[in-house]
Amino acid sequence: MKGFKLRLLPSMYWIAAVMALLLWDPTALLAESSSPAARHIEAYYEQLMPTLKAAGSLSVGERDRRFTPAITSAFDIGAMARLATGPAWSSFSGAQQAAVREAFADFLVAEYANQVTDYSGESFVVDPQTSAESRGGGEIVRTKLLQPGGRTVQINYLVRGGRVIDVYLNGTVSDLATRRDEFASILGGGGGADALVKALRERTDTLLGG
Repeated sequence: MKGFKLRLLPSMYWIAAVMALLLWDPTALLAESSSPAARHIEAYYEQLMPTLKAAGSLSVGERDRRFTPAITSAFDIGAMARLATGPAWSSFSGAQQAAVREAFADFLVAEYANQVTDYSGESFVVDPQTSAESRGGGEIVRTKLLQPGGRTVQINYLVRGGRVIDVYLNGTVSDLATRRDEFASILGGGGGADALVKALRERTDTLLGG
């Protein structure tokens, strides 16, 4: 089977996370003493694996539909949307906050679906033990993507309240921080929540080929 193919986007940490999902080996992961947060990541991968293995035969829209339940349940989309928006979040109405959450969720799933085009069997390892996150609380789940030729990519997940709220490439590059910069740029144009929702929906349509 040929190796998986990914089209590069600016969000490199999400690409690496998708690679990790593609290369997950459920037989080589967690010890019985693994933490609940690490088991949460394992369960997440188990939900995704049937779609990942079939990725090459599915359209991006089909992958998007199949990924949606696993991703939206494993990730705390509401917290991620709020944190990525920053101080402007408190100025949004309840309806605007709900619209941003929905658009953000659709965008994240579409980004995964767009990147996954094939599956191969390299190894991926989850550390069964976690470390405490010092600033906002939660646990860091450490994972390693083991690629052919001996290259290793460190991908960590921040799990808080039983759900993922951030992903770190090379152990330090925060997806949430980069999202916050992107959102600030959009909000800086003065369009507020409506502009952010519009931008996210347009990106989603592009990723899904709409």
